[in-house]
Amino acid sequence: MAISSPSNRQLTEWRKLLQGKYRKRENKFIAEGLRCVEQILSQNRIKIEAVIVEKDFHLDDSFKSSDLPLFELDTDDFNSMSDTDTPQGVLAICHTPEETTLEELTQSDGLLIAVDAVQDPGNLGTMIRTASWFNVSGLLIGHGTVDPFHPKVVRSTAGATGALPYIKTDLSEALKNFEAVGWNVSALDGGTESVSLKEVQTPKNNILIVGNEGNGVNPELMTARQRIRIDGNADNVESLNAAVALSIALYQFSQ
Repeated sequence: MAISSPSNRQLTEWRKLLQGKYRKRENKFIAEGLRCVEQILSQNRIKIEAVIVEKDFHLDDSFKSSDLPLFELDTDDFNSMSDTDTPQGVLAICHTPEETTLEELTQSDGLLIAVDAVQDPGNLGTMIRTASWFNVSGLLIGHGTVDPFHPKVVRSTAGATGALPYIKTDLSEALKNFEAVGWNVSALDGGTESVSLKEVQTPKNNILIVGNEGNGVNPELMTARQRIRIDGNADNVESLNAAVALSIALYQFSQ
């Protein structure tokens, strides 16, 4: 594989992908870190435009056998494209996978996750990774949720980016559409009116809402819908991290 140096224009355009408005405009994102890039490369779900390495980075066989364009940058230029304090020396410029449609998701079956205003990139990335592990059928990304193609989200998925169908949508209207065709909707909520996760019987087609780290699920989304709590010792810990709570619920639902 031949290694090239990018033009100044290429470098400028790639740097812009650290900003959400440019990721949206260009339909591209940055995947950073050796494990993340290797996973995306091996799974072949996402189109990669280019692989970029820091000077003297050791390339393994998975990269050498690829016919992808490969570019090398000096340390300063590479760091200017990185979203981490300690870059690993490799990143990829990727094309954002197309969103699915509500119609396609309503015709699927199994479990869907609705993400309501989750703002921490690490949390969302962990949710996507966990949902992929438990074979969730798709993701509904609600308003106020961090960009699923933010560099930290992509890094936190550990290569699961692009593994699940997804759509960015108004959850209030979307959930009504699902219910109209027979889907059940429930929400993770630690309130006293909630049913213990241990007692929940999950129907064939179910949507589970997970909410904002500080405020939980928007009350408007929980009206007349089942609320599910995860029992624990509230004297020691006020609440669970949103991604941890979802992981526990998905494990229970998979039994």
